Amino acid sequence: MTNKICFLTGATSGIGQAAALSLAQQNYDLHLVARNRSKAEATEDLIRKSVPDAKIKWHFGDLSRQADVRAIAASFLQTKLSIDLLFLNAGLCHNKRVLTKDGYELMLAVNHLAPFLLTQLLFDKLTEGSSETRVVITASGAYKAVKALNIDDMNWNRNFKTFSAYGNSKLSNMLFTQSLAKRLKQAAPKKTFTVNCYHPGFVGTGIGTQIRLGKVIMAMCRPFVRSSAKGAETGLYLATDPAVSGQSGGYYFNCEEQTLPAYARDADMAKALWDKSLAMTQLSKLMSDTSL
Repeated sequence: MTNKICFLTGATSGIGQAAALSLAQQNYDLHLVARNRSKAEATEDLIRKSVPDAKIKWHFGDLSRQADVRAIAASFLQTKLSIDLLFLNAGLCHNKRVLTKDGYELMLAVNHLAPFLLTQLLFDKLTEGSSETRVVITASGAYKAVKALNIDDMNWNRNFKTFSAYGNSKLSNMLFTQSLAKRLKQAAPKKTFTVNCYHPGFVGTGIGTQIRLGKVIMAMCRPFVRSSAKGAETGLYLATDPAVSGQSGGYYFNCEEQTLPAYARDADMAKALWDKSLAMTQLSKLMSDTSL
C-alpha cells in the first residue's frame, strides 16, 4: 500500500512545520514548499528526528512572485504524482502597503493569489484517481476585520489599512474554499472531495512581526497564545479525520464548523472573486464556469 501524497505550503515554520511533522508521523509522503533553503534543512532535520525514513521533497520559490508559483507547480508536475492532500498554509501580515514584482499588494499576492494560482495549476492532480482528495486552507478569524469583500479594490490603491487588507485576504480564502469545493465536484462527480478552511486561533508563529507594535501585542497576549502544534490541530483534523470525509465548503475552529455571516458565504461574490483572480493570475477564462 503506497503512502498518501501531501503538498504543503508554508512548511518551514509555525503551523506548517507542525503540520508537516504530524503528517510525516502519519506516513504521508511530503512535498513541501519553501523559500529559504536553510529553514527547509532545519525543518527536514526536525522531521527526521521523529521519522527517520520520512519521504520529503522540497519545491523552492517565492510565493509573492507568480513566476515562482508556476515553477513550483511545474516542479511537482514533473513527479507525475496525484495529490491526496493539498494543504495551503502559507501566509503573512505586513504593516505597510508593499507591491510585489507583479504589481500586487503583498498580502493579496501571498495569502490569496498564490494559493489560487497554485490550485489551478495542480487542479488535474486533485481530480485524478478514485480515492478521496482533501484540500485544507489556513484562513483566519481576521476576516471579521471587513464586512464585505473589497472586490473593487483588491490591490488597496486607496485607504490601505493593515488589518483590513489582511482580513480581506482571509475572507478571500473562505470564498475561494467554497468555490473550489463546487468546481472540484463538478470536474469529478464520482470522486469524494473534502475541501475546507479553518481558523487556527491566535498562534505565536511570527506572522505578525511586520505589523507595527506586533511584538508588543504578542507579548501582551502571550497568556492566550497557542502553540504552533495547537494551531495546526484543526487543519490536521480536516486533513485526516474520517468524521469530515465528503464535507466541503466549511470554515472550522477548534475542530467544529462555524456559522458564517452572509457576506462570508455569498455565492455571487465568490464567483466574482474567482473570475477576478483568474484575470490577476493571467489564467484562461476557460477555467471559469458561469453555472457556478
